[in-house]
Amino acid sequence: MMNYKIYILIIFIIGFYSCEFKVKSVDNNERKGNHILVESLQFESKKEIKFKDTIKINYSAHKTLLDILKILPETTMRSWEWSKKDRIQMVEFIKNNNYLIDSTETYNNIKYIKPNTIGIQVVDGFWTLSIYDFGKNGFLIVTNDIVGDGNDIQTFSFKNNKLTPTKMANWFCEFQYELLLNNSTTCIDFLHENEWTYDYDFSDKEIVEISSWLLTEKKLNSCLKGNSIKYKLNLESKTFDIISVFWKKNKAE
Repeated sequence: MMNYKIYILIIFIIGFYSCEFKVKSVDNNERKGNHILVESLQFESKKEIKFKDTIKINYSAHKTLLDILKILPETTMRSWEWSKKDRIQMVEFIKNNNYLIDSTETYNNIKYIKPNTIGIQVVDGFWTLSIYDFGKNGFLIVTNDIVGDGNDIQTFSFKNNKLTPTKMANWFCEFQYELLLNNSTTCIDFLHENEWTYDYDFSDKEIVEISSWLLTEKKLNSCLKGNSIKYKLNLESKTFDIISVFWKKNKAE
């Protein structure tokens, strides 16, 4: 009987120390895991801080563009978030310093800025603001929120410090029909199905170019006159005139 009790006691002692060892092991593993996590977070933090890009911006030369940037509705940047408050703060910083410090490489990164246009890398897309000077008649404002499934283009008139929405069709009315050589249903349907492939270049102060990287001369020369169209600003008529329709070669060709 005594041997049986001793046997039970030995099993109990072994079990107790075994559990204690497991608890300590788990505790040590958790500490190691937390240490690795902290080191990882510190690395990511240092990685973000490491990127610094000082962009020189002459406020006086870009004043109209920057003033318009401050008052644009947030609906012009639906795929990302850039509040009016943040934009106003940025413009005020540029006004006081004539430069901007960009510290986040992959978000809200200014790729180019000219007196008439600005292009910004945003997450996995691109955003542009362009202005066209109509003299006494004010400015045409064009924003383009470019994402994987196409373009979100919005237009406004800007006069007497007032921004008024206009319709894109008023400026580039059904441009794709100008590309057509053959008005067959097949050709028209093909254009409509591939609207998401159109690239809009509003970076020039007088010229607008619209093209498609998917429409190629080899496949569609019986359907289309070209895959690109150029417009030029007409101050007298306060609109844009077509100056050429042509085939633009893609990089892959």
